[in-house]
Amino acid sequence: MNKNRLLIVTHGNLGAAMIEVARKIVGETNEGDVFFLSNDGFSTHDITKKIKDITESYPEDYFLIITDFPGGSCFIASKKIASSDRRISSLSGLNISMLLSFLTKKEILAGSKLAEVVKTDGGRAIVS
Repeated sequence: MNKNRLLIVTHGNLGAAMIEVARKIVGETNEGDVFFLSNDGFSTHDITKKIKDITESYPEDYFLIITDFPGGSCFIASKKIASSDRRISSLSGLNISMLLSFLTKKEILAGSKLAEVVKTDGGRAIVS
C-alpha cells in the first residue's frame, strides 16, 4: 500500500468542522490525504456507495474511516465497506485527538498499525 488516507463520515458538517480545527493546529495537509462525507440527505445505501467510490479511487492506498458515533448510518456504511476490503479500517467516536494522531503519524505508520494508534490516542484523550 502506498499512502494512508483518512475519510471522515459524520452527520451534518461535524466532520468538516473537526478537519478545519485539526488543520489550524497542525497546518495544511497534502491534497487528497483527508476526505469528508456528510450523511445529509443520503440513505445508508447512498453513503455506502459514496464511501466505496472514494476508496476505490485510490486502489493501492490504505483508508482509515472515522465516524462520529456507533450505530448510525455513517457507522453502518463504513463498517460494511471495511468488512469487505482489508485495506480499509473503520473506527467510531471521532474526536480531535484522533485527527491529530492521523495527521502527525500518517507518514510514519502503515495501514492497520496506524488505525490502532489513532484508536489508542483517541481513547487516551477521554479524561475526567
